Amino acid sequence: MCGRTYKTYTNEELFYRYLNIKPIDLPELNPNYNMAPTQETMVLRVVDGEREFELMRWGLVPFWAKDVKSADRYSMINAKAEEITEKRSFKAAFEKRRCIIPMSGFFEWKKEGTARKRPFCIRLKDEPIMSLAGIWEHWKSKEGTQDVISYAIITTDANEAMKEIHSRIPVILNRNDEALWLDSENANSTELKKLLKPCPSDWMDFYSVSTMVNSPKNNRPEVLQPA
Repeated sequence: MCGRTYKTYTNEELFYRYLNIKPIDLPELNPNYNMAPTQETMVLRVVDGEREFELMRWGLVPFWAKDVKSADRYSMINAKAEEITEKRSFKAAFEKRRCIIPMSGFFEWKKEGTARKRPFCIRLKDEPIMSLAGIWEHWKSKEGTQDVISYAIITTDANEAMKEIHSRIPVILNRNDEALWLDSENANSTELKKLLKPCPSDWMDFYSVSTMVNSPKNNRPEVLQPA
């Protein structure tokens, strides 16, 4: 499960990385050192053949949900790769509404005996931004009073390095696979599911952090400091 992430990149880093342009007249992004479900972040998708960023809410609100509150009870912050074509909440989104969630890294908790779980910060060794594979939905209430664009992060079995901490890992896309993943015209589920695999262990770096991260209220740089 991936239930907490963080982002410290700038607007310029984000737009150069994915759009190869320099942002003009955009307010600078605020870092989020301890991002939790229901919060919003910039997500990359393709619309009419063009890449664009959209502010989305973390926690998928599926088409069948009566309201956002009831959807949150199902905790659809993650979508298991093994179930992506089976569950009705994910199937259509996987086929038509795939996205990339740019993050600097994420947090996971390691269980150590009967003691409290120890939090770790996980990031890439050689890249300041990781591309997390995701799916998105546009949900509207019947009354037309609510309009929510939301996403879920796809997870898979952990690689050897991550197994030291947790059994699951977010799908971190290779740069060469990003265009294929974002191509909304591609409905070849067999081809796309091949991308839903753990990244190589040698991509990753991780270290123990303070239990300060346990509370999303603690949203400050100290959260990222080694314990």
